[in-house]
Amino acid sequence: MAKEKRIGIIYNFDENWIGGAYYIQNLISSLNYLPEKEQIKLYVLAKDKSLFKELQNITGYPKLKFIEYKKQYNKIERALNKITMLVLKKKLIVKKIKLDWVFPLYSIPQDLCHIKKQLFWIPDFQEKYLPEFFSAKDVKVRQSAYEKMVGLNYPIVFSSNSALSDFNTFFPDSKNARNVLQFAVVHPDLKTKTIDGVKEKYGIRGDYFISPNQFWQHKNQTVIIEAVKKLKDSGVVVKLIFTGKEYDYRNPEYTSDLKKKVIDYQLENEIIFLGFIDRVDQLLLMKNSIAIIQPSLFEGWSTVVEDGKGLNQTLIVSNISVHKEQLGEKAYFFSPNDFNELTLKMLTVINNPSDKLIYDLDYTENIKNFALNLKSIINNN
Repeated sequence: MAKEKRIGIIYNFDENWIGGAYYIQNLISSLNYLPEKEQIKLYVLAKDKSLFKELQNITGYPKLKFIEYKKQYNKIERALNKITMLVLKKKLIVKKIKLDWVFPLYSIPQDLCHIKKQLFWIPDFQEKYLPEFFSAKDVKVRQSAYEKMVGLNYPIVFSSNSALSDFNTFFPDSKNARNVLQFAVVHPDLKTKTIDGVKEKYGIRGDYFISPNQFWQHKNQTVIIEAVKKLKDSGVVVKLIFTGKEYDYRNPEYTSDLKKKVIDYQLENEIIFLGFIDRVDQLLLMKNSIAIIQPSLFEGWSTVVEDGKGLNQTLIVSNISVHKEQLGEKAYFFSPNDFNELTLKMLTVINNPSDKLIYDLDYTENIKNFALNLKSIINNN
């Protein structure tokens, strides 16, 4: 009988990149959709037990084990490693974690380099297309990581065929094993609350559109504000709700500039900023909106789009390649730089409420395929 692989999954929770946490939460949650005998044991590498417990509660997956990661050194060992990293560019003391396989990696950590199978993850190549949204240092760090992955021939997992295509363009001579793992979302129980209660909580009245994104420049909330103004100027008043962490470390003024624009356009009654809210609240607001608007200039694999698909809700999305990969023809597409086109799509949805485009497929199959694809990648790498 073959020895069971010790599969490591790295988990961090960072509100500045909530998508990374959601990715792992959904990845683990999807395994619940497999027959019990086909479910795999996962060793979660997290910085502390409380983070691990939270992940257990969110996913409800029974086959999780905890490994404390990056705190396995005492003060003296950390001090010595800090000195040798500065002088020798490597740690003097490395404590090996007993794993056969680990995912997802973005760089090559010395603590994990002894593990036989290290799988790297590239969600997208945004910095190649929108370098103005990154510091020169960030671009350099990403490029260096890619070059090391390619040079050492590590297997790489991509979030989309679009990202894989970009990799093939930027690194045409690479020999890396490549896999695409398109994630699906697993929603919590929405019956624990009511939409009326959620709307009352946030002071929301009437019908509304919603755009649930972190406030990063590439999320392109500006185009929605312009569209709402255009509609109001033409005599059509709509309500728009923004949710998401209101901070972009690359442009700290981004959110305040958006809010100033809303005031300058006298749209305070039409546009509501809710910030980072409870996940069930957010999903109920999405489910009961006129439509979800996802205007991003770039995405790896949009959680917002997957949420919309899982909720069987109408989506108005930018016409970038990954959105088309996620949705096929099941959405209203617009150029992310054209608020006039977005305005027309919003009017189409308003004027044809019984003829709205929805995903209208059994989303459970997407979740099962996510789990099965993960197992296949584990077995083949």
